[in-house]
Amino acid sequence: MKLLKKFPGGMIIIPMLCAILINTFIPGVLNLGGPTTGLFKAGNQAMMGLFLIVCGSQINFKTVGRPLYKGIVLLALKFIIGAAIGWTVGSIWGAKGVIGLTPLAVMASMLSANSSLYIALCAEYGNSSDSGAIAIFCIHDGPFLTMIAMGVSGMANIPWTSIIAMIIPLFVGAIWGNLDGEFKSLCQKSQNFVIIWMSFGIGSNSSLGTIVKAGLPGVALGIIAPIIGIVYFFVYNLFLKKKTSLGFALGSVAANSALTPGLVAAADPALKGVAGMAAAQCATASIITMLIIPFLVGWGDKFLKKHYSADRLNEQPAMQAGVKRAVDKAKTRVRAATSPVPGKTQGGTV
Repeated sequence: MKLLKKFPGGMIIIPMLCAILINTFIPGVLNLGGPTTGLFKAGNQAMMGLFLIVCGSQINFKTVGRPLYKGIVLLALKFIIGAAIGWTVGSIWGAKGVIGLTPLAVMASMLSANSSLYIALCAEYGNSSDSGAIAIFCIHDGPFLTMIAMGVSGMANIPWTSIIAMIIPLFVGAIWGNLDGEFKSLCQKSQNFVIIWMSFGIGSNSSLGTIVKAGLPGVALGIIAPIIGIVYFFVYNLFLKKKTSLGFALGSVAANSALTPGLVAAADPALKGVAGMAAAQCATASIITMLIIPFLVGWGDKFLKKHYSADRLNEQPAMQAGVKRAVDKAKTRVRAATSPVPGKTQGGTV
């Protein structure tokens, strides 16, 4: 744990990178079946559900307005800026796009965001209001925003079942956590444990081979998205009284964005010729952003702490723990200074 904590977002990046390497060079290890495959490769959705319960347990019903507000702002920013970029590419360069990136690939990636990565980052850089925003944030994961932005006839309806599936474990955790203080405490202590395995599960479904297939355009897409994350970081904080670095998470690309081009092409056969490469490029971008975004969030956190006073910053478990340690040290120094020295009296030595 000490090694993981030395790196920004280390509890996410290191397990994820290890899983990508294993799945690239010795994938058979992860496909043995039974509990091995269930834990290391196929159980990511279960881990995410468990983590949503953990996140939900930290939500205080008295402050439910903040998670909803943050989720709506994140969703709106991603859609407005992402759609604007996709429309710009299409209007200037047409269906063929630029540097090998078609409007379909740009839309599918720029209008998606990695919910698993976001909620994992919330554990280190956010609080319950940030993790609670996942109920709205998760809309980025699916193809809905891309379909709406591209105006695909008959496939613009938002699949509410996917949203409900995200809300249920969060809601269960919230109810249980508000009714049972011990359960809330248990979940808080187990956050990091769940994050490690969830991050490994995300990486175990990707490989370095995907990057080779997509080529440089896929790599470029994976670099462009985090750069735009800088815009999200600053604009998001304009809407918040308590500043946070989690706006960078909007610069991520969802792993399942690779499925979006095929779904869009099913509605518009004219796009079938570019759907395959767009899918590979989105998958590549998702891998790259999974590795870059945690570093950017860590940098953003340091930037905010340098430029804002503590009362202007988003409350964080790590920050609160740091304050508690500082207070404890101060109390220790006071006790040491006021405690009588053995063998001495006020008048001198005995």
